[in-house]
Amino acid sequence: MALSQVTLVASSAALAVALATTTGIAPAHAAAERSHGAPMRLAPVFPVSPPFVPGAVAPQASGNTTSSNWAAYAETGGTYTSVSSSWVEPTVTCTSSGIVAFWVGLDGYGSSSVEQTGTGADCSTGMPVYFAWWETYPQNAMQEYKDAVAPGDVFDSTVTSLGSGQYELDLSDTTKGWTEHNKVAAPDALNASAEIVAEAVTEGDSISALPDFGSVHFTGSQINKAAPQGAEPIDLAGSNGTVLAHTGAIDASGNFTITYQGSTGAPDTALSGAKSVPLKLAPAHA
Repeated sequence: MALSQVTLVASSAALAVALATTTGIAPAHAAAERSHGAPMRLAPVFPVSPPFVPGAVAPQASGNTTSSNWAAYAETGGTYTSVSSSWVEPTVTCTSSGIVAFWVGLDGYGSSSVEQTGTGADCSTGMPVYFAWWETYPQNAMQEYKDAVAPGDVFDSTVTSLGSGQYELDLSDTTKGWTEHNKVAAPDALNASAEIVAEAVTEGDSISALPDFGSVHFTGSQINKAAPQGAEPIDLAGSNGTVLAHTGAIDASGNFTITYQGSTGAPDTALSGAKSVPLKLAPAHA
């Protein structure tokens, strides 16, 4: 499940981002099916002009950079060959009909490709439906695993560049005992960033309202097989600047918590300040 549109808030000169697009699928779940009015579509972003420069984005009241759909730690400015973290799938309360996703990935922050895998909770039916997924944009749209996912399950996830445009996407539910080792090709990937993310997923043409996930605690996070040293904290904020999900401090072991702050600020559905490209939609699959 790839990234949706991210709009970073700049200080005096607005930092424009372009929305890359991809097709989406909505396969059936064992417990319930999605019935989205429009197919779910997640897409990475890349800066247009000026180029993204770490530190150039103005901090908000929280002290963190803000995004219209990410709460995360993200590192850029180098070459990244692996990212990993563990988390417990939180219990989601469907305060909205949106979708929240938890994942690790390479690229997607300062590049037009992304290689990622993780879990999510879909509130489009009014009740949370938990699922696991992977994506390598632009080669593969969001692909959903058939493995069962439940709140309280412990997940380990790693994305690794194997060289020559090959990637391994590993996701394990250590509670239920299943593991997905997925080797895929992403020949145009740049290995330009690494990130650990809680995301408000895009549906149709706008970012969905963020369901209440309480908090998600990422542990043992590593970038290039070491605890993140220069990763940037990012808060998810609404169009009025209200922080909807806050990313807490990271410790020397790569542990940090992202906490839901409420839905009083509407998501940036108009994607103000962003440059859109034509959307490619595909019908949802049953």
